[in-house]
Amino acid sequence: MPVLDLNDQKAVERYNKFMRQSPYGHITQDLNWAKVKNNWEPLDVYLEDEHGEIKAAMSILLTDTKTGKKFAYASKGPVLDLNDLDTLDALVAEAVNALDGRAYVLRMDPEVDYSDEFNEALQAHGYVTRNRNVADEGMHATIQPRLNMVLDLTQFPDAKESFDLYKSKKRNKFRRPFRDGVEVTSGNTEVELEKFYTTYETMAHRHEITYRPFEYFERMQAAFDDDTMQIFVAEREGELLATGIALKYGKKVWYMYGGSMNGNTYFAPYALQLTMIQWTMDSGCELYDLGGIGEASTEDGLYHFKHEFVKADPVEYIGEIDKVLDQSAYDELVSD
Repeated sequence: MPVLDLNDQKAVERYNKFMRQSPYGHITQDLNWAKVKNNWEPLDVYLEDEHGEIKAAMSILLTDTKTGKKFAYASKGPVLDLNDLDTLDALVAEAVNALDGRAYVLRMDPEVDYSDEFNEALQAHGYVTRNRNVADEGMHATIQPRLNMVLDLTQFPDAKESFDLYKSKKRNKFRRPFRDGVEVTSGNTEVELEKFYTTYETMAHRHEITYRPFEYFERMQAAFDDDTMQIFVAEREGELLATGIALKYGKKVWYMYGGSMNGNTYFAPYALQLTMIQWTMDSGCELYDLGGIGEASTEDGLYHFKHEFVKADPVEYIGEIDKVLDQSAYDELVSD
């Protein structure tokens, strides 16, 4: 059957194996991500090749809306080669069949580079795309930022340490927090999690932004082992300064969450990034993703900081690919 039975242990193991070995896999497409987002309903679909092996898959999470129809979201999915739009169509057809009229849209947002050609091809296959056409609405026009700062470590084949990636002037700047006594440790225990949340909550209050509850990160920690998830903690003389959470999956490490204390942090965020990049290198991963930005401009604080570590243009992803299932509900809930 193309719908995964979560009560079938062998089927779950096979599905997980495909997701974790696929070059198109993503941490939020892993079955364990549904344990983090436990207030959403999971639905997992797949296709098999002629030998009975999984060749494409998509983990979907559903939530209710005011229209009575559900929002179906495959975060960073689907997991397949998107150059093959016929296979995408077949996988989406399986998902639509499994949704059985319950959802008004199936939304996908894979980490695939934007191009006019690909965008037009998706539209020709009947999908609604949300990318450059909503750029005026800013960074949060789409669920996930479309512009990400990604460090491609394959460009530095001889580098052994994170400092090797940068020229001497930049290295000298990056060594400053370490010279000033900042120390970075990492782990995935309750101790690191509590320190993270202290900085995360402090930063949210400082910037007057919303933030996730502690339980969300407890579920994340329970869902992913030490090899997948690490919490990095920067301190100086026993004083907590800043933290970051990084998740490793396939060939990539994502910097997902961070926080810092008020006052002088002795450039601890720089020390954190260098240490997380080192973890990426030591793990044999090819890419380190510092996350999204609003625009490639020094007026964007996120870009200004992240560009220090990624001396390259941001990666522009294709954005949101919507399979509209109920046009009236879609028109009511989704702005162009």
